[in-house]
Formats: sequence, structure tokens, C-alpha cells
Amino acid sequence: MKVLIVDDEMLARKRIRKIFADNEGIELFEASSGSQAVSMIQAERPEIVFLDIKMTDFSGFEVLQRIEPSIMPLTIFVTAYDDYAIAAFENQAIDYVLKPYKEKRVLDALDRAIKKIETAQKSDSYDAMYTRFNQLFDQLQDLKKNAKPFLEKIVLKVGRKYVFAYTEDIKYITSSAYYAELFMADGKKYIYRTSMTALMERLDPDSFIRLNRSTIVQIKCIAEVISEGYGDYCVVMVDGQKFNVSKSYKTTFKKQLTLGK
Repeated sequence: MKVLIVDDEMLARKRIRKIFADNEGIELFEASSGSQAVSMIQAERPEIVFLDIKMTDFSGFEVLQRIEPSIMPLTIFVTAYDDYAIAAFENQAIDYVLKPYKEKRVLDALDRAIKKIETAQKSDSYDAMYTRFNQLFDQLQDLKKNAKPFLEKIVLKVGRKYVFAYTEDIKYITSSAYYAELFMADGKKYIYRTSMTALMERLDPDSFIRLNRSTIVQIKCIAEVISEGYGDYCVVMVDGQKFNVSKSYKTTFKKQLTLGK
């Protein structure tokens, strides 16, 4: 059975591949972007896809919109979305796995997908999946209109205490495995259990900008931007910390900061 893993984070793909290492009879494929996922689905016709919702080029939903119903795989969404989206998944009976991955949850999702394929006519199963996907997509579009406002503070448990990290006081954020490290203006550092993608979606884009897969910075804390030639940029923060802008985020970075050529 062919299983496609779609995620723009290499560590996330490696994590799922490791979980499936002992599963015989499964042929694994990987895609690191939405466009690559579409090509892989069309070429390899996988029966099951673990599909990340948020990627740098376009979303998992947009991937499925580009796939013909006749070759639509059973899809298990990979998500770090808030509870409102999870409720929508459950309502439409489309499976999902939360980041960071737990081995049992991933294997349970795979087992359910295999049983669906084994106990149902493929065409009926795929048609039902396509119908539920479209219903879910419409529902999420409506929910986004009433989505939560941007984060003003993050509640963190530190020992026996709860600490409030106000976003206006965050200088920059870096990733550490499946955690985010928050560097504050007063010199303190906090660990927050979330993905960078999920966190960026809750931060005000007028205040924060993502430089690469592992770095988000507060725009007001940028001291200067250095053009290093060949279209490469380096960001210097007010505390002297330096971060490179990756090619994947360069276009958005230049547009958001209104940088010229």
C-alpha cells in the first residue's frame, strides 16, 4: 500500500517515516511542498496521504482541490490548528493528527484508513472523502471569518506558576524541536509547546515576520537589514542577534518590509 507524507518540515516527515519503519507492506513517499504533493499524487496514486495543512507554497486544502475525485486518496490531515478547526474535522469525520506527533495517534489514524480501504469500495470511499472535504473546506472558510483575534499574550506554565508573555515584549522566536523559544525584551526566555507555523498564524503580521522555518522576529526589534548579494538578506536585531532570510520566505519578507530590489 502506498502512503504519501506531505510536510514542508523535514523533521516532521522523518518523524512519521520513523513511526512507520516497522510496518511491512507500506511503500512510503515524501513531498516537501503543496505543488510537489500534487505531482506525487498524480504520478504515484497513493491510497493514503498524511497531508500538512499549512505549507509555504499553498495549503493542504489547495492540494486536494487540484486532485481529480477519481484519484483522491484517503487523507489524514496534519494540523496544529486551534480547537475550532479540530471541531470541524470531527464533525465531517475526516481524520487528523496533531503536531507534535504521538506514535500511537499516527498508527491509529493509519489503521483506520487501511480498514476503510479494505472494507469499502474504493470509488465509493473516495467519492465520500471528496464530498466531506468540500463540506469541510466551506465550513472552515466560514469559521475563519469569525476566527480568534491575534495573540496579545501567551500563558505559560513555569514550574508551579503561570507566566504571561505579552507578544509586544517578544523580540524574536526560534524553534527548538517541537517547541518555540520566546526571547523577551527583558532578557528572559520561555519555552512554548507549539509549532512555528501555528504560532505565526496567531501573531499580528503587522508586528511579526517569519525569516525562515525556525525564526520569527518582532519587526520593531529589527535594527537593520543587510543585503549580502545574490538576493540574500541578513537581519540584525537591536540586541545584535543576526538571522538569515531563507529563499522560501524572501519574497514575503521583502513585500512585508517594502524593500526594493
